[in-house]
Amino acid sequence: MYYDLSCGFDEDCFHPFGFPHFRNVQHFASHGCRHACATFSLHTATHIDAPWHMVKDGKRLDEIPLQELIGDALVVDLSENYGPETPPARGISREHLEDRLKKKNLSLKAGDALIVYTGRASLFVHDPSRYYDEYCTLDAGAAAWAAEKGVRLIGIDAPDIDLRSEYTEQPFRAGNHRFLLGKGIYIIENVGGEITEVLDRRIELIPAPLKVQGEFASGAPVRLIGRL
Repeated sequence: MYYDLSCGFDEDCFHPFGFPHFRNVQHFASHGCRHACATFSLHTATHIDAPWHMVKDGKRLDEIPLQELIGDALVVDLSENYGPETPPARGISREHLEDRLKKKNLSLKAGDALIVYTGRASLFVHDPSRYYDEYCTLDAGAAAWAAEKGVRLIGIDAPDIDLRSEYTEQPFRAGNHRFLLGKGIYIIENVGGEITEVLDRRIELIPAPLKVQGEFASGAPVRLIGRL
């Protein structure tokens, strides 16, 4: 079975830099085809962060082989601790991650991707302001724990791997970004879609990002596929 773990992408898709803008340039009635142009942030909706995003000499997206993205993943459900009914804007602790793995008899192995479900994915569509204002994400201890485990990638149903408090001054602190990307651990934000179908499961994760190249290749929207 294949599951789409991506959020939809249209003009209603919120991003702090602005909603995507689409413009029809060809119409079926006049051209016999349909063709639109779009303007959007490369970090809109479900997207991947390459090291180039937050590391001065980091690897660009076009320098990342697909073999480094595709592989086993563990999806961990932390909605009981960090869902919409719990206090917002908190760091996710390694203790909660370890407790959930133990409870579900799951083991995180070196080379795995770690997908964290906080239970807030549905807010991306239904209440985007709340989704962006109140998200929970890894604290520094959980990020260090994941790196110690040797994960290749971390995904989360949140707009950022760092809390908003990391962006109050320029240059941004963005501690998790700089730490994880600096270790070559890729980041996928705004995981969603059919994520609830694969909670607390081991899956094959197949990220398929746009192949953006050159200086702009800090990240790109990704079609994120899970296979059981």
